[in-house]
Amino acid sequence: MKAIDLTPAEVKALEQRRSALGAIDCSIEQKNKLITGIRDYKGSEYGMSQYGSYQVLSVHGSSTLPVELQGIFTDARHIIRTIDNLITEGKLIEPK
Repeated sequence: MKAIDLTPAEVKALEQRRSALGAIDCSIEQKNKLITGIRDYKGSEYGMSQYGSYQVLSVHGSSTLPVELQGIFTDARHIIRTIDNLITEGKLIEPK
């Protein structure tokens, strides 16, 4: 790997970029705190945001959310129905 010499202006720009990325991480963490009433259904956690919409936070046994559970839902029944469908299709494993 080659060492790259940066000018002071480039170093300052990189530091500002890192600071901005840190602020984005912090705002995402704060946004997740706004989700209340966290419930668990067959190993999947979901909760209601301050605007009354529902969001899946995590799925048991998976580090990422399936595409079908990403985004915002207007009713918790949609999440429950989708989880049941994914278990039926074999895309999710029901915890015992």
